[in-house]
Amino acid sequence: MPVELRIETDGKTEIRRIDVVGSDSQFVVDTFGRPRHITIDPDNWILKNSPDMQVRIHILRGQQLVAQGDTTGGLAEYQNALKANPNSSLANYRIGEVLFTQRNYQAAINAYRDALRGDGEPKWTEVWSHIQIGKIFDVTGQRDRAVPEYRQAVQTNDNTQGALNEARKYLQTPYKRDDNE
Repeated sequence: MPVELRIETDGKTEIRRIDVVGSDSQFVVDTFGRPRHITIDPDNWILKNSPDMQVRIHILRGQQLVAQGDTTGGLAEYQNALKANPNSSLANYRIGEVLFTQRNYQAAINAYRDALRGDGEPKWTEVWSHIQIGKIFDVTGQRDRAVPEYRQAVQTNDNTQGALNEARKYLQTPYKRDDNE
C-alpha cells in the first residue's frame, strides 16, 4: 500500500510516497536537508479510528436505528457519539429530534440548546435547533418564547433545507403539531 510522508527539513517541506508491505516495512528517504519532523499520512487517506470517525459512525448507526423504529437504540448510539465528542452539535441535535417525537419537550429543548453550545458542526444545526425550540414553545402554548427563537433562526441567514422559509412561516403562524407526529 502506498503511504505518504510529509518530511519537514531544515530547508523545505517535502512529500514522499513509500510502499508498505505487511505490518513491517523498511524504507529509505533522501531529503534535501536534515529531517526535523515526519508525518505519516498527513492528509488522512488511510482509515483511522479517530474520535471524529467514532462520532460519525455512532450518529449514522443511530440514524439507521431511529429510521427502523428503534428510538431507544438510536438514543444509545447518539449518547455513544457524545462520549467520543461531548461537544458534538450533531449528536445533540439528533437526540433532540428523538425526544421531540417522543413529546419529551423539556429534554428536547435541553438537547437543542446543547447543540447550540456545541462545536457547531455541521453549521445547519444552529438554524434548525432554533426552529425546533420555537416549535416546542408553540406546541406548549408559549408563543412569546417561540417568536424570538424563529427570529434567531432567520438571523443565521442559513437556508439549509428551507430553514429560513420555515422560520418565517412560523413567525407568521404558530406551529401546530400534526396528530400523526
